[in-house]
Amino acid sequence: MKLPDNNQLIRPQEQASFWKSHVISGLALFFAVNVLFWYAQPLSKVDPDSLPAAHTWTWWATREYLDQHQAPSVALLGSSLMMHPVSRQDADFLKRDLDYVHHHKSEYLSSLVSEKLGLRTASCFNFALPGSMISDDYIVAKALFRTDRKPKLLVLGLSLRDFIDSGVSCPAATPPFRYLKRFVDVSDVISIAMPQFWHRIDYYVGNAIYLWSKKLDTQVILAEAVKQTLSPKVSSFCVPSLIERADPTKNLPSNLRSEVEERMFIVRSHQPYSWEDNSAEYRKRYRIKHRDMFDIQTVFLGKLLDYCRSSDIPVLIVNMPLTEQNLALMPEGYYNRYLAMLERTAREKCCPFLNLNDRSTFTRADFYDTSHMNSAGGKKLLDQIAGAITANGQLAEALSVPATGLAHRPKESLQ
Repeated sequence: MKLPDNNQLIRPQEQASFWKSHVISGLALFFAVNVLFWYAQPLSKVDPDSLPAAHTWTWWATREYLDQHQAPSVALLGSSLMMHPVSRQDADFLKRDLDYVHHHKSEYLSSLVSEKLGLRTASCFNFALPGSMISDDYIVAKALFRTDRKPKLLVLGLSLRDFIDSGVSCPAATPPFRYLKRFVDVSDVISIAMPQFWHRIDYYVGNAIYLWSKKLDTQVILAEAVKQTLSPKVSSFCVPSLIERADPTKNLPSNLRSEVEERMFIVRSHQPYSWEDNSAEYRKRYRIKHRDMFDIQTVFLGKLLDYCRSSDIPVLIVNMPLTEQNLALMPEGYYNRYLAMLERTAREKCCPFLNLNDRSTFTRADFYDTSHMNSAGGKKLLDQIAGAITANGQLAEALSVPATGLAHRPKESLQ
């Protein structure tokens, strides 16, 4: 057997040096390309609303908000405690059934405020979302209440559940936060929105690697390019996929199924209500005391109020009504702590405060379960809100400012 001569042998030291130089070269090239991408921003023109997104409550509400011809006079934020009674009262007021995903208004509150203040029109947009936390209210305001899209007045309906929901691992994990963060810079709240380091790994990697942060944008561009190139060639012999033909409410696998679609939730006009005991649900929501989450959401409340003040949006804070049955499920001492914090924050931020959980204005007949009001409760709620607005000079004056129409602009202008 012929052995290679010395010139054909690669010493171990030389082999290690060879690989080391190639790794360094590769890393240098990767770094240079990444810096070039961050500087050139080649994917900055991708419409964030075209990126893949499940049809969530936030997705539907955002689309309707952006489709308005002018910013609303009043915006409502909060959880389902605000969402349901407002929509149920509107169904009775308008005398027609309403699809939740297409009706994000409060025509009843609009008519009340317009009549009380002698305004031609005072539109009201209901952006309350099921399970919404204060951090969700914050990112809704920061993403959408900007320049000529900002409302003249914000009504913020709150309850203790908005601060301590055991089903929420961290603020950044909610559907509103995951969807709306694509429209705004959230670097100022990352430490509280993702309090654990492992929550922030994807964010940090995205900050370091351009294509990682733009992976959805890249997917959209490549998919569109493939579609334009191949569709004319294959359309003649390819049938539509099962996913394209599937009923989104029934046939999609769970990982592709949307949160809500058209006609899934219809609120009926003058619907009769029977009592539903949802105590088990709230036992789960209140199961963990979540002191850390309470403190984090308190910070978000301050940030939300500061953002509104800097944007000249006055805020009416409303402590939402609850039944005695629901209050009894809360961790001991937490409701008093929550209420004291709310009163203190409203005073420090100079926000009018309306406490509607006073045990006298609302009775059990105004609720259809331990926490959500029916249409009768919704009417009382909006009557109280309208009264508070018209009785406060600052809030009434804000609504008297002439409305500004929205220029027709593409959705990527929200970035």
